[in-house]
Amino acid sequence: MSVQLDQAKQAAKKIGRRILWIILGVFLLVCVGYFAYSQLSYSDGYRSGQLVKISRRGVVFKTHEGTLNLSPNGMMTAWEFSVKNSKVSSELQGFEGKAIRVHYKQRYQVFFWQGETEYIVDGVEPVQ
Repeated sequence: MSVQLDQAKQAAKKIGRRILWIILGVFLLVCVGYFAYSQLSYSDGYRSGQLVKISRRGVVFKTHEGTLNLSPNGMMTAWEFSVKNSKVSSELQGFEGKAIRVHYKQRYQVFFWQGETEYIVDGVEPVQ
């Protein structure tokens, strides 16, 4: 009887380990899938307008956020965007109040340390 009990304990341990490995594998697949999903670009393109502001915001994770006025006639048509690259952010600070053209990527989802908006600006150039 003791031999059967030991065999049952061994079988239960083996099944328990397999279940834990399956749960861990599924969890890792979900995490990798979500990370890949958040890095996919939904669209990309250019927007032009007057740079209204560029600021560094956040309590724990500081992100660079900006506002672009898209309306040429002075009415405020704001477009909010985020900047991941500090080099691009410093370029934008030099263009504050001026007409610029930015290249952006629209993401399905962004992590909270990447910015507050789904629009990530990765390039800027002045408009003549």
